[in-house]
Amino acid sequence: MDNVTLIRIISGVLAASVFLVPLYVLPSILAWRKTHRTPILLLNLLLGWTLLGWIGALIWALNDTPANPGQFGAAAFCSKCGKDTPALAQFCSSCGHPLVQNAMSATNANRA
Repeated sequence: MDNVTLIRIISGVLAASVFLVPLYVLPSILAWRKTHRTPILLLNLLLGWTLLGWIGALIWALNDTPANPGQFGAAAFCSKCGKDTPALAQFCSSCGHPLVQNAMSATNANRA
């Protein structure tokens, strides 16, 4: 085997791993902010090499609930400019208009 063939083999393995490793850990990436992230990670790492284990971890990661549902609250519209605002924002990110509804829900959440 000459050096050119060896370099082609090594570069092919490296190029394939750039695409295959993120695909292999995709269920763990999707489960990063979910309730059962550790069991999904273990299932993905231990049984992900089987197609059935990988598909099971992927389905579980997609169907699992977020770890903190309050942080992913519903976004509101700004009454002045009509743009979407992030959850629990007190001011519009586009125009800076105060958002009364979100500010009141944030203070109620802090009191509880």
